[in-house]
Amino acid sequence: MIMKRSYRWGILGAGRIAEKFCTALCFTEGAEVYAIASRDPGRARQYAGQFRATKWYDSYEALVKDDNVDIVYIATPHAFHFEQVMLCLDHHKPVLCEKPMSLNYVQTSAMIARATEKELFLMEGIWTRFMPFLEKMLDLIRQDAIGIPLYVNADFGFAAPKNAEGRLFNSALGGGAVLDIGVYCIFLSTLLFGQPVAIQSFSQIGETGVDEYANMIMQFNEGTTAHLLASLVFSTALEVEVIGSKGRIKVHCPWYKATEFTLYPPGGQPEVFSFPHACNGFEYEIAEVMQCLDKGFLQSQKMTHALSLSISKTMDAVLLQAGVPR
Repeated sequence: MIMKRSYRWGILGAGRIAEKFCTALCFTEGAEVYAIASRDPGRARQYAGQFRATKWYDSYEALVKDDNVDIVYIATPHAFHFEQVMLCLDHHKPVLCEKPMSLNYVQTSAMIARATEKELFLMEGIWTRFMPFLEKMLDLIRQDAIGIPLYVNADFGFAAPKNAEGRLFNSALGGGAVLDIGVYCIFLSTLLFGQPVAIQSFSQIGETGVDEYANMIMQFNEGTTAHLLASLVFSTALEVEVIGSKGRIKVHCPWYKATEFTLYPPGGQPEVFSFPHACNGFEYEIAEVMQCLDKGFLQSQKMTHALSLSISKTMDAVLLQAGVPR
């Protein structure tokens, strides 16, 4: 895909996700790591050198005030997304915000309303949405390869070191299984089936007050169902299975950044589809954002505001059932 222009990206945060994202930015034609901001000046300076950024800042406000920044990627912990998205929008910067969009539906709704009011692009960064494997899977479903989709099973779990101060287990940083990794499973079921009409969730709340795992069963219109599992305390298969009235699709581990899946058609031989990443998987999301900016879109047609709102609403419902305040 050829961009109409090049884009100078500003990065808020200098952690592990930011490093992977900047690696893909350097790989993607038309993208430039222009500026990096971190509350740790040493980390900001280090990343600026690593990715040949023109500027580095020790405050987020300084970066968003830089007139040369065309688009901001927010790569900070979940608890800061709301205030930082609002900061960017109020300084007239388009925003790509790493998942989850925010801590709850109220915040997500307010962020989208502000972007709409300011006529600025805003998108939730769920990189899976733009990967070739998912595009192909959706095409096969539209082509009736498995019949009518009726059921999806998706899991995402790993055993994380228990650090009460780290972002995964710290409630003040928006920790917990649902917000951090359950969002992927909820995203997929929402993309395929829409907003659930009934949710039954079973969660374990840890000593720090966050959900350490959530086992979710959902029902949608037309009788479709989903079984979703997210865990920070045990590992899972990291696979997805979509079952239709005629056949099924199995997305292989790790499904959220998959390069391979198998189609089991009705009465036919299994067919394997392979999609090696050009870089690390973030390049597809980056290309989508820049294409939207080229076209003057205020939202992606693939990762819409409505989709983000629906995901946020479902996460709220799951966490409320677990007794986690929203």
